[in-house]
Amino acid sequence: MFYTDKTLCVFLFFALIPGHICSARIKYPTVLISILARNKAHTLPYFLSSLERLNYPKERIALRYVDRIRSDHNIDNTVEILEKWIISVQHQYHSINSEYVDSDSYSDEQGPNDWSMLRFENVISLRQSALNYAKTAWADYLLTLDCDVFLTNKNVLHYLIAKNLTVVAPMLKSSGLYSNFWFGMTDDYYYLRTGDYKSVVNREKLGCFETKMVHTCVLIDLRKIESDHLTYVPENVEGYDGPRDDIITFAVAANKSDIALTVCNEEVFGFLMIPLEQDDTIAFDMLQLTNVKLEVLNEQDKLYVRDDLLEYTVLPEKDTLDFDKIFMINLLRRPERRKRMLDCFDELGLDVTILDAVDGK
Repeated sequence: MFYTDKTLCVFLFFALIPGHICSARIKYPTVLISILARNKAHTLPYFLSSLERLNYPKERIALRYVDRIRSDHNIDNTVEILEKWIISVQHQYHSINSEYVDSDSYSDEQGPNDWSMLRFENVISLRQSALNYAKTAWADYLLTLDCDVFLTNKNVLHYLIAKNLTVVAPMLKSSGLYSNFWFGMTDDYYYLRTGDYKSVVNREKLGCFETKMVHTCVLIDLRKIESDHLTYVPENVEGYDGPRDDIITFAVAANKSDIALTVCNEEVFGFLMIPLEQDDTIAFDMLQLTNVKLEVLNEQDKLYVRDDLLEYTVLPEKDTLDFDKIFMINLLRRPERRKRMLDCFDELGLDVTILDAVDGK
């Protein structure tokens, strides 16, 4: 008996040594990604392709809106693109479920970009259902993601999870100063521009910062008990006197529960579209998409699109803008600049003649 106890003690001693043969490997946390799509056929090829390229084990990811990817009140071929993509990748993920709404519009909306009361109520319901499902499905994390986000940093999930924060968002760039966070909020719960906002958006100041609101791309750590206080439903927040708005309600619920809302800009994580105004058209949104793609080209290679989704992308026909010729002069030893400019010309529809520059070397 003495020999057995002594042997056990020796085994435990070695088991506690870091890196020893007794150490165990653990699985990656499970992530449920909640996606909302409405009239986004022009962004989906880029959105889905970037989502698929995330450097995270797909078998640890479930894709759902509410409990499924949901295409909400569409008037374009959003559903067709989603179905095609799902068929191609569904075997790679833990699960992908889809459900589509047949009606074309809300009865009280003035147009496809009008945030009417019924539309707000529906989005509140969808987001809350996704949060509830993630909890009951025992997901470790919930990533809420809109279809006008292009995550170009493949390691964004690893980065956000490593921060060990209850609510954290990667700062996303746009073609202007718009981003996915608020530093300031008025007494009646609306956006307030602050002095630090611009320096953070332009990445002049780097780090992780507590904010008044994060939205559009947000990671929630459901393993933390305090996450149970998060909600999108105004009635679930004691004393709530703000508007019936999903992201404002979420921000107020977090604030009342002392849950920090954090945005990080230490790396370039991705890009997002500027929201449409009520009278804006889908054609205008496509123009904004071009602006975002040009913004991407200022930072890195062009947005990737899967081969089978290229048919859903559109580039303008090329012309010379009523000039006889448009020239670009470029050094042969700078092929990366030439490629970037050619990509820009494709996006802008410019017919350009390339001249090799005289090399001073």
